[in-house]
Amino acid sequence: MNIVFMGTSDFSLKSLVALHKNHYNIVAVYTQAPKPFGRNQKIHKSVVHEYAESKGIPVYTPKSLKSTSEVEKFSELKADLVIVSSYGLLIPQNILNIPNYGFINIHASLLPRWRGASPIQSAILSGDKESGITIMKMDAGLDTGDIISMKKINITPKTTYGMLTEEMGNLGTEMILETLNNLEENLSKAWKQPNIESTYASKISKDMCKIDWNNSAEIILRKIMAFSPTPSAWTEIEGIRIKILDADITMEKLHYLNEKTKIPGQLCEYGKEAFVICANNSALKLTKIHPAGKNPMSGNDFLRGHKNLVGKIFS
Repeated sequence: MNIVFMGTSDFSLKSLVALHKNHYNIVAVYTQAPKPFGRNQKIHKSVVHEYAESKGIPVYTPKSLKSTSEVEKFSELKADLVIVSSYGLLIPQNILNIPNYGFINIHASLLPRWRGASPIQSAILSGDKESGITIMKMDAGLDTGDIISMKKINITPKTTYGMLTEEMGNLGTEMILETLNNLEENLSKAWKQPNIESTYASKISKDMCKIDWNNSAEIILRKIMAFSPTPSAWTEIEGIRIKILDADITMEKLHYLNEKTKIPGQLCEYGKEAFVICANNSALKLTKIHPAGKNPMSGNDFLRGHKNLVGKIFS
């Protein structure tokens, strides 16, 4: 069976590695085109791209799959099945129709909840207690295809995007191998996805990562966890941009402050610990931050070098 794999991220890499190690015939890999990254804007290939090249698998990086030439190029691969995992491009119906067994997607949510581009971050942001992996048959809709299998993963208040991505990548790999072990039967048992109670996970923007200290500590902590370690929730104080990578909710240390000084966003120090006032008489202790131009550090270490900022307001 000829398999084409489409994916771009660390999440999708796990499945590609497992397919290759289990000797599935991967005739081509599609991934997003190399992009400039970092201060020097050096062009970087995706992790999927680099792995496929290292194993001698042909790699395709079209910016769109809609053109006639791309459809013809795909047809020439004579794919029996396409496995998609965090790819990032829309796949038109005329390409979906080509493989004998169609397209199968490894999706990082319990569909129909969190269809779209950022299901892992959205589950954490919304305070969901669980998420998981859905293996589904792809159709022309946005994550609306029939469900082949589904498994759950618990989410705690301290589950980060990085942690959940790792766990979901492992589970997705396990589930796609299970699906391929008895492909025809598994495809025949797929069930229709309900449209009621569906939710949409939009693409993450820089503005979405900015912290609003007028929210409660619980809501702000969700944002920190949802974007840790990358792209990271961020805030600014006296012109210094700071990414917050980890924090803890604290209530018991607020009593020492006069009520009038409890301003949301205020940086405070108590017992050599750094914390920030939030709404609803709550606060967050800064346990790991990344000031611009510096290495990641604890909030305590940051305070030692910035005593002048105590009492100032994050914006």
